[in-house]
Formats: sequence, structure tokens, C-alpha cells
Amino acid sequence: MKRRLDVSDSLVDRLTDGHDCHGQRWRVQLPREGAPVEQVRPLLVLLDLPTFGLAFAISVLTTYGPVILIRLVDSPTSVGALIGGEGAFALVVPLAAGLLSDRLPPSPLGRRLPFVLAGAPLAAVGLVVFPFGATIGIAGAATLAFFVGYYAYYPPYRALFPDLLPRALFARAQAGQAVARGAGLGLALLAGGLLLGFWAPLPFLLAAGILVATTIALLPVFRLQSRCRDTILPYRPASMPGFLLRDRNMRLFAVVNALWEFSFAGLKSFIVLYVVRGLGHTSAVASAVIAVVAVTYVAGAPLAGWLANRYGLVRVLRLTSLVYGVGLLIGAVPRTLPPLLVGLPFIALAGAIVLTLPQALAFTLAPTGSEGAAAGLLDFSRGLGVVLGPIAVGTVIGLSRSLFSSTNGYASMWLVIGVPVVLAATLLTQLDTAALRASDAGD
Repeated sequence: MKRRLDVSDSLVDRLTDGHDCHGQRWRVQLPREGAPVEQVRPLLVLLDLPTFGLAFAISVLTTYGPVILIRLVDSPTSVGALIGGEGAFALVVPLAAGLLSDRLPPSPLGRRLPFVLAGAPLAAVGLVVFPFGATIGIAGAATLAFFVGYYAYYPPYRALFPDLLPRALFARAQAGQAVARGAGLGLALLAGGLLLGFWAPLPFLLAAGILVATTIALLPVFRLQSRCRDTILPYRPASMPGFLLRDRNMRLFAVVNALWEFSFAGLKSFIVLYVVRGLGHTSAVASAVIAVVAVTYVAGAPLAGWLANRYGLVRVLRLTSLVYGVGLLIGAVPRTLPPLLVGLPFIALAGAIVLTLPQALAFTLAPTGSEGAAAGLLDFSRGLGVVLGPIAVGTVIGLSRSLFSSTNGYASMWLVIGVPVVLAATLLTQLDTAALRASDAGD
């Protein structure tokens, strides 16, 4: 489908150096259906950069923010309540941002850019103010500003992918995002700890700078989109109640994604304690275990896109979710670390694939024109898991100390996080795959 080009002399004209939206001379161009990956790669790189910035920013705040907060209030409960607010905001802000980004009338800024332009500065200001907060009230307000900005930014940004890319590229694009997310997380964990030792505000200032820089890198994409206004996707905005009540596939997706995120959040919150307090190893050993998982995650992301393109999104997610869930359940059996390390890379690889592809599935299932709402639903269901996962795992560990006495109750966490993933694999069989196949054939 051809797109109209508005003649304009701008910085983006010089960056792209082209004459039409799909022309071969464009360095950054909107892909045609069936376009080779090499032609689309410059656009994908620009689209992926904010994922790196957002992952770096939220990782710095949630990992090293407690170091700042504990100096202001000597209460781990209060610290956890402030940082754990991520999940609470994920239940409200993304739905509103995603829906509104579908509903905005056409303008030179498009439907998604206003939310990015509002969210990025708000999140960056929160990061800058946070380490200088002299009271818990100021630090709390800075945390609030960050999370509101972060979740106002993220769903409309996610919706850019189905706005600009053919359906056949959804899975590959999410693989690139997963690599960027893993790189942001890894660099934040590595650099943040080092920078914190030099000057406490430094990692937060760096995170704000990276977030702003990666957002600016996205602006040529918005300019390209505005130049080519006859977009592939017509906008038929959906209301969230109708979106959830009328579309069975989206309801199932929301439940499945919440189950996956429940498991991921529970694992992330207690894996270090399991290694240190459950198995009696040092924090350095726990860091090594996490490093193995992180490397496998980055390696598994491109594999996820290739598998989804070759065998289908739902089939790959169903199989890897089953493998991942069963592997987690088996984790409750060993009482020493070596047996766990044998299976860890394989289980982590399956988990990496499960973590990479949900966004592609959400956009594939979403009714045309409701991509912003789908992105909001993705983060809404994620928020449910983020809130409930750590609470459930912590509660079960406390109640099962006598049953799993050799690990002080921590081995029970594998059962709590494994069962939801197996259940998710079962629920995926109920998706309307016939409709998915018909949609893919239409592309």
C-alpha cells in the first residue's frame, strides 16, 4: 500500500536522504509487506533504542533506589511500598495512555508522540530529583513522577511497532526489543553499583540522560510517520470494557500474560534469597547465577523471533511455556546448587522465549486500530503479576518452612512460580488459532 509523502526540508530529510516512504534510498523507511529484514533494520534499531533507555532507567530506580530510601526512613516496609508502587501504577496509567493514544484526533504530532513527549521528561525529572530528596516525601514524589511518566510513555511507544511494521515482522521486532531490554537491565546492574560508590546520585543522573537520549533518537521515526500519513492501520478506537468483554482472545491473553508476569516477578524477587538463605551460598554466587540467566536471556531473544516466524507464535509460546513451567517445578526437588546449574541454561532459554514474545502475540490478537489499547492491556496484566507474584511467593515461603526445612522454606518458591506457567501453557490451547491463521494469510 502506497503512502503519501509531504514535501518538507528538515533534519530528518537529511538523515533519511530519500524521496518516498518506501524508496530504496531511504536509510530509515517504512517497510512494504514482505520487505527483507535488511531493508527494515535501520527503522528497527531506532524503534528499539527507547526500550534500552526505559529498561536502564527502571532497573536503576528499582535496584538502587532502596539504597537511597533506606537512608531517609529506616523501614524496609516503607521502602518496599514506594518501590513496589510500580505494579500499582501499571494497573491504571497504561490502560489510560494506551486507549487515549488510539483516540487522539490526527495532528502533526500523531497519536503516540504526545504521550512520549509528556512521559519522558516526567520520568527523567523523577530520576534527577530522587537521589537529592532530603525527605521521604520528596523522594516519594520523585518516585511517583517517574512511574507515571514511565507508564504514560511505554504503551503508546509499544503501539508504534504495529503502527509501522507488517504483521510478519512483529516477532522479529520483539526479539530486538528483548535484546535491548536485556542490555539495559544488565548495564544498569553492572554500572549502577560501580557509579553508586563514586557518588550516590550518579547512576540516577546517567539513567535520566540515557532515557532522554534514546527518546530523542526516536523522533525521526515520528517525523517519518507524519510524512507518510496514509498509514496501513485504520484507527477504530475501542473502549476498554468492550475490548475485554467482546474479544475472547484478548481476555485469554490478559490472563496468560498475568500468569507469566506473576512467575517472573516472584522469581526475580526471591532468587537471590533462595541462593543465599536457602542454599547457604554467598551473594557473589547468587550474582553468578543471575549472570547465567541474563546471558541466556539475551541469547534467547533472537531465537524467539526465528522460532515464531517458522512455527507460529502460539505454538512456540505453548511449548516453551510448558518446558519452562515444568523446569521450574523440578527446581523444588534439589537441595544443593549443582543440580540446578545443570538444567538452568535450558530452563532459562525457554523462559527467555516466553518473556520475549507476549507483545507480538498481543498485537497479533488485537482488533485492527486498537493497538494502543492492546499495549495498555499488556502492561495492565503485567502489573497484576508484578503486584501478586512477590506477595504470593513470600507468603508460601513463610508457611512452608517446616515442609522445606533444608532450604528454610525457599524451595517452595519453585512450585508457586512453576504452576502458573504450566497453567498459561494450558490456556494457550484455547486461543482461536484459526482466526490467527486467517489474519496471517490476509497479510
